[in-house]
Amino acid sequence: EVREAMGQDSVDRDSVFSNYKSVFSRQFAVSLAVEFIGVMFFQILGATAKKGMEPWVNALALAVWIYTAANISGGHLNPAVTLSMAFCGFFPVVHSVVYVILQIVGAILGAVITAFLVPGASLQMGDGGPGCFDRTIIPEGISDRQVMWWECIMTFTLISCVYACGVAKPGHGSHTPLVVGFALFCCAGSGGQYTGGALNPARVLGPLAAFGCGDGIVRKYLAGECLAALFAMSVFAFVSGLGPLNPWMARSALDLSFPEACYLWITGSPPARLQKTGRENINDFMTKFQKFHSEADEEDAAEAKEESSFLERFFGVKRRQAKAAVSDSEALA
Repeated sequence: EVREAMGQDSVDRDSVFSNYKSVFSRQFAVSLAVEFIGVMFFQILGATAKKGMEPWVNALALAVWIYTAANISGGHLNPAVTLSMAFCGFFPVVHSVVYVILQIVGAILGAVITAFLVPGASLQMGDGGPGCFDRTIIPEGISDRQVMWWECIMTFTLISCVYACGVAKPGHGSHTPLVVGFALFCCAGSGGQYTGGALNPARVLGPLAAFGCGDGIVRKYLAGECLAALFAMSVFAFVSGLGPLNPWMARSALDLSFPEACYLWITGSPPARLQKTGRENINDFMTKFQKFHSEADEEDAAEAKEESSFLERFFGVKRRQAKAAVSDSEALA
């Protein structure tokens, strides 16, 4: 009620990456600007890191900009993160598409600015431009397939960290950006020696557009990062379940029709019949999801009590407990 009176949108500070503004709110444009600016500066800082300091600079730059953007846009700053969360049902489709476009455009502008900041750099200079992911940074003997799978492994690690710290509940709150930065640092210090450690499609496409670098190898980077987004989403969905925006989840928890559930997933806004102010997002309905999950857990627990497991049947655990209960009742009688 206080947020409604102040004209603010609901924000879940425990799971920062799944925060978003209603597409119909004025703050939505602000969140888009923050994603654009965040990726632009991340591109500039990461591309101009001093030799030997690349893992540290990129990790800290990412942490700083996630801290800056988290409560406004969710602080994705990475198309692979955004798309993975959209597929899993933690971020709306419309927001995701616009986010990805602006993240890529932000990286392009960052690369263009870098061309004017770094001595000897120029637009369309080809391979070797600052921040480029091309064959000049790939050691001899590393195949294209190895590049792809290294990028997949590293990006999977990064996105899994995002899910565990910034999406799952309970999350890690204000520590999340720093932990995600550490994940990038670990990956850059490991597989980064073979690929340069992109872990971010925008960071690959930005220099490609500005410098014309990476022709023939860029698709391997992108393939690895997109595969990682799907793998991380699948693992998290298996372990912790699909997100509240997923049509199948929302349909059951909020008692929606299938078209209404799809509308929620696409726009991030519940159907008009459930809204009071027109500014609500999924965070305003989390109590209903919690009630739905608690009821489901109670049903599972009840079924578990009625049906003994294979091991319990094998060892006769339930049978002995039942007999003991009967004998106790007879003794009391």
